Amino acid sequence: METRRGEPPSDPTALFRAIVSKLRETRRGVHQHRMAQALLQKDANGSRLVGLDADTERAVFFNPASRTLELIPFDREGTHEERAEVLSRRLSDPSSWVEANAARLSWVHPHFRWACGLDDAGRS
Repeated sequence: METRRGEPPSDPTALFRAIVSKLRETRRGVHQHRMAQALLQKDANGSRLVGLDADTERAVFFNPASRTLELIPFDREGTHEERAEVLSRRLSDPSSWVEANAARLSWVHPHFRWACGLDDAGRS
């Protein structure tokens, strides 16, 4: 993994806009703001948003308490943990998973793009 210097991106407004922009590209309807808000709410409550899968129907979250990486469906009503799929267990940091799986994600959180040395499209 490439080592980065400086600080990772942390502007919450820019993050919200980036998620909404990606959802506008890939999902129909007018509820992209509500979907982005649901993802960021879960992120604020302890699970870290890592990225969005290829169809942007599910989000990848890292739970530091259980050290699991999960793929969780979401929509305008929120996230649906009851339908979560565990992608990896016993992780201390999801960066290595992101590096190995960036091609299967349509969007990668700016922190992980920064940590993994990925360009804006989420690719090395």
